[in-house]
Amino acid sequence: MPVLLVFSLRPLVGKTAVSVAIAERLDQDGYPLRLARLATAEPDEAAQADARCFAFLSLSAAKKEHPFSLDEVAELVKRTSSPDNVVIVELPAGFSPGEAIQTVGGVVVLVERSADLTVDQVAALQKELGQAFVGLVLTAVPRARTAAVADTLAQKGITSLALLPEDRLLSSPSIGEIAQALQAEMLFADGRTEEVIERLTIASISADPGQDYFARFSRQAVVVRCDKPDLQLAALNAGSRCLILSGGRMPLDYVSERAEAEGVPLLITGKGTVAILQALEGLYFKSRFGHQKAERIGQLTAEHLDYDRLLRALGLGQKRPSGR
Repeated sequence: MPVLLVFSLRPLVGKTAVSVAIAERLDQDGYPLRLARLATAEPDEAAQADARCFAFLSLSAAKKEHPFSLDEVAELVKRTSSPDNVVIVELPAGFSPGEAIQTVGGVVVLVERSADLTVDQVAALQKELGQAFVGLVLTAVPRARTAAVADTLAQKGITSLALLPEDRLLSSPSIGEIAQALQAEMLFADGRTEEVIERLTIASISADPGQDYFARFSRQAVVVRCDKPDLQLAALNAGSRCLILSGGRMPLDYVSERAEAEGVPLLITGKGTVAILQALEGLYFKSRFGHQKAERIGQLTAEHLDYDRLLRALGLGQKRPSGR
């Protein structure tokens, strides 16, 4: 029974996204599978969020919305007797894959972010793990550098499983993450905290409503002063996904009523525009994976993942036609 361990040397490199993409691909091809998030020694909201995401996507082992201990994973593997029933386990960042292999067996995929890649460290890990090392999945690779990165890995003898290009959607934070970073009061966000915001747009300080300006961008949040109702309405008219109101005050009633009617979250913060941008700068390229990003990571892995190599490493042979 195949076991795939997905690990990384550091957090926020795309490990959860890769785990979901592999799980969904195998699921589409008719392979029974379970996807589990390994718990950390201390309570970890990131692990909890990953487990909830797996459950939302109907990939979670036993439909659990909380992480598994290593012993629970071992019991899951023991109970899974079918030879083509795959168990995928996402390990916490920095967790020793050797320890997991000793407990549950299996093979490993390393996920790292292109900007943080240390090729000598990866080469040493590959040598240490030997045949258990399936390959490296490198995320956020600049498209113009893909060939150069591939050459560098080849020169070091590192097995590459996928070089996933940079993608704005995957690198962008959710409304909930933005609100948390700003310590903002959040209104009208029911069911939309996981929505991804690809772009921050700054409203002008003039009386020009700017609707044509806002309409140029999709999946945007508009940063606008709390005392500029004309600009707030222009942003709403242009289909903005969220308004971030600086100055710490509620907008006028007719703006609030319009936002509530259209389900557009309002984030109210006492910070000024510059402070808002400084607080949010670090979120981009460091946001967590959420279920809204699942379709996009699936598209990227379909284009770039060496799927046949992965199947061989799992002992599944050739890809089976989907019965779905």
